Amino acid sequence: MNTAIDHFAAPQPLLSASARIAAAIGVTAVVALAWLGAEQASQQAVQNASESIARGATYITLPSVEIVGRRDTATVKSQPGRQHA
Repeated sequence: MNTAIDHFAAPQPLLSASARIAAAIGVTAVVALAWLGAEQASQQAVQNASESIARGATYITLPSVEIVGRRDTATVKSQPGRQHA
């Protein structure tokens, strides 16, 4: 009888239990900090939007634009049955 086939070794963990717990705590802390940052940014965005809506419309006057040149329009051959504006 071949005993090497009958007995399988239990798989060994790659990291110790304390290392896995420390990694889980670290990941949880990073996710919690990201969550808090997103919550604060969301509250700030809602506050800014509420203030903008409460103020009403803001009108601005843009400076006038000076036209420095014009393009020459090309002459278009008229096709039968087609009108050009």
